[in-house]
Amino acid sequence: MLDKMAYDYVTALRKRGANVAKIKHELAEQVKKYPKEDKEKLRGLIQKWLTK
Repeated sequence: MLDKMAYDYVTALRKRGANVAKIKHELAEQVKKYPKEDKEKLRGLIQKWLTK
């Protein structure tokens, strides 16, 4: 589930004309209820996808 969330986030950021602030805000709202460990794992996955 975190993998898909990270992948969707990165693909949304890479779209031409993407509203980056809105995308980041939406992800932050989705992740609020997750434990700290899951947030750190998601952060790592996003970094991995962004560097590829």
